[in-house]
Amino acid sequence: MYDFHLHLARLPQPTTLARTLTERGVHFNAIACEPYEWEILQKISATLFEGSTRNYGIHPMAIADVTEADWERLETILVDNPDAGVGECGLDKRYPGYSATESSLQEAAFKRHVELALRLNRDLHIHCVGDYGRIVKILKDCNYPGRKHPNKPMVHTVFHRFGGDISTVKSAQELNPIFSLHQDSFHKKATLDAIPQIPAEQIRFETDADETFCTANLLKNESVAKIADALMEHLKETEQLVR
Repeated sequence: MYDFHLHLARLPQPTTLARTLTERGVHFNAIACEPYEWEILQKISATLFEGSTRNYGIHPMAIADVTEADWERLETILVDNPDAGVGECGLDKRYPGYSATESSLQEAAFKRHVELALRLNRDLHIHCVGDYGRIVKILKDCNYPGRKHPNKPMVHTVFHRFGGDISTVKSAQELNPIFSLHQDSFHKKATLDAIPQIPAEQIRFETDADETFCTANLLKNESVAKIADALMEHLKETEQLVR
């Protein structure tokens, strides 16, 4: 099993949870999208990420509070961790710094992430609420993912918790896309109609689990083993929605 988007640093006892999941054969993309999360992931032994990855970025919800020193720290971490991906990053109309009609703080931040991922040849994990067309346009304008680097695999554009429609699926095909599906992906009719049109090799599954996952599933005071059980069950249920 592979959880394609897991907020490990936001969950209880992240090191123990990483070890428990790994021992059960569950691998994951650990997503750290605020500076404090980066440092938590950095402290977890690299041996617990064999078959899994760490990913570092700045979520749109946090972008208004990020300093230039944070950007410098982000780049340093990515350079020092050549297997790490970039993100979660993107656009979200619910948070400050978003504008649908003009250049905005969120757009400028997303472009910085894209440029980092392009320069370092990394996968890019994208968050989007309300503006998939603009996301795709920015990626194409920046020429991400660009040409394949010699002796390196082609990187992926990962649409996390995908909620777009068939036009997004079609327009993203030249971006070497991965569409990571969450149970919420099946609640919107336009997305539900689009999912059968996604090539099977481009589909992944995720929990997007963070502290709210524990609250929603009555796991706040439960053991790490029970949290791992719930994550695995969530992945199985999501996959069954496609079948």
